[in-house]
Amino acid sequence: MSLFVVILLPVVLTLGAWQLSRGAEKRALESDYLDRLTSLPVRAAEFDPNVRFQRVKLDGELQPETFLVDNQVLNGKTGYWVLQLFNEAQGSRFIVNRGFLAAPARRDQLPEVPALPGRVQLIGVAWPYTGLIPVLDDDPWPPTWPKRVQRLDIKRMAQLLSAEPVEVRLEPGQAGVLQPAPFAQVLSDAKHRGYAATWFGLAITLLAGYVFLGIRNARENDK
Repeated sequence: MSLFVVILLPVVLTLGAWQLSRGAEKRALESDYLDRLTSLPVRAAEFDPNVRFQRVKLDGELQPETFLVDNQVLNGKTGYWVLQLFNEAQGSRFIVNRGFLAAPARRDQLPEVPALPGRVQLIGVAWPYTGLIPVLDDDPWPPTWPKRVQRLDIKRMAQLLSAEPVEVRLEPGQAGVLQPAPFAQVLSDAKHRGYAATWFGLAITLLAGYVFLGIRNARENDK
């Protein structure tokens, strides 16, 4: 029992501390978002991909290269995030998240992405990288477009398309936007605080059980 506690207790405490750290990161993201919420969008030539939540104004054309990020849920419907290449008039390339598109009834069918031909001006927000959902196997991408993918791997997408390594989420009301991707609500740290409380609760339970067992064994040895 002592060996079990010595091995498991640090693991549980480490997981709890990690969840608190993740919660602090989410609060920092939320602070950055609120600070830049009312800022004016910069032009593509002034865009810095390292500035989180920077608003950017794009002027150019959407291209056919499209990623459909699978297994998304919005308002109780399953579907895809639609990420599409955007060629800016100044020569740079961006990957814009046009938002959510519901999936067809049949799994073997892909949704029809509404086209947006011609030159347009769009305003979006540079969404920070928040980590990838872990998967057991590699995520092979089909050779043709559109590509149905299992994870929003923006770095891999940008490398393939020679684009800026950042997701630009279109703001509501922009030309070509579908059901807009979420903004502030995904920054809440409540989930991480809940996980941390669970791990620390397990640590307390483990210690309490160890103490109780030790006291009981001591009493039995005194008999």
